[in-house]
Amino acid sequence: MERVRKALVVGGGIGGMTLATALMHAGISAEIVELTPTWSVYGIGISIQGATLRALRQIGVLDQIISAGFVYSELMACDVNGRVTGRIELPPLLGAGNPECIGIMRPILQDVLRGALQAAGVRVRLGVSVASMIEDALGVDVRFTDGSNDRFDVVIGADGIGSSVRQTHFLSPAGQPFQAEPTGQAVWRAMVPRPEAIRARTLFYGPRNKAGCNPVSPEEMYIFLVQTIERQGHLPDDELPAMMRELLADFGGPIAQVRDQIQDPSRIAYRPISSFLMPLPWHRGRIVLIGDAVHCPTPQMASGAGLAIEDSIVLAELLAAGGPLEQSLVQFGERRFERCKMVIEASRQVSEWEKTPGLPGADPVRVLARANAALAAPI
Repeated sequence: MERVRKALVVGGGIGGMTLATALMHAGISAEIVELTPTWSVYGIGISIQGATLRALRQIGVLDQIISAGFVYSELMACDVNGRVTGRIELPPLLGAGNPECIGIMRPILQDVLRGALQAAGVRVRLGVSVASMIEDALGVDVRFTDGSNDRFDVVIGADGIGSSVRQTHFLSPAGQPFQAEPTGQAVWRAMVPRPEAIRARTLFYGPRNKAGCNPVSPEEMYIFLVQTIERQGHLPDDELPAMMRELLADFGGPIAQVRDQIQDPSRIAYRPISSFLMPLPWHRGRIVLIGDAVHCPTPQMASGAGLAIEDSIVLAELLAAGGPLEQSLVQFGERRFERCKMVIEASRQVSEWEKTPGLPGADPVRVLARANAALAAPI
């Protein structure tokens, strides 16, 4: 048996925190390095679906997340004025009395995961990343950007869509780094008060763009809007509220009810959308990638963070099993690839339909329902 005793996790996001906690629970010493010295996240909400909640239960944080978020069990589709046109019942994966989905604020989710890290005894170094890695048959010697050095049995890149680990250690057959590709869309999110009518994630299909509402507490929700764009670029923060209100001008119903309350730039997030799926293998020797570093869906399925959390649970399980490391890392990729590919393909299909509103044959509700049903399968 080849025992992994010490692991380095590069990146302290949702996937990295989940992985480090799961590794410690499995008896593997884990350390996180996070380049951002403040270790903060923007104050917008996130949707956590049943498959993700099922994975988070394995690191002991499910009850905290349920108590801190807004619970619901379906996905609603509506026309531009709020008339219901479709309904998706989310699969019950956690047993009687437990939710199928939760909306929660990202800072609250981070606090819960950070608390689990601290309870597990994970060492976290902020403002530090990897400067270089030299691998041999028995481990990886890592030099950090603060000048320190250490040695690990395995290194996991959990550093997001722009992963430096991927760019420096994973090259395509043509010798180029694998890169995410723009989709021609951008996503807007803004925090607003929750109307009583919004009791689940609700999609609204307009003549130009798709919008939606996701509740995160009895008092608040976030409005999201997916916009077709010609090119990516930075938008001035002080212009974001007026721009988002204009993009939402087509909509009646609950969105019109709260649209004028989009006023504070600090409560708005704007991000051009890119998507990415790296072919197998997802490891090179003792270095392996998880989450957005290796598979990044568009947000239509609200599953990007969920896939990273599932990656973490699966990888920790395989590393703890004690088999040959190469075999464990091959098994990790094989267990995860088709599931992640399914989410990315479904998300991209819906994305393409959204870029051409009214396209004959477009049926996003059917695609989303089928993909959510598939996510009910064990990981």
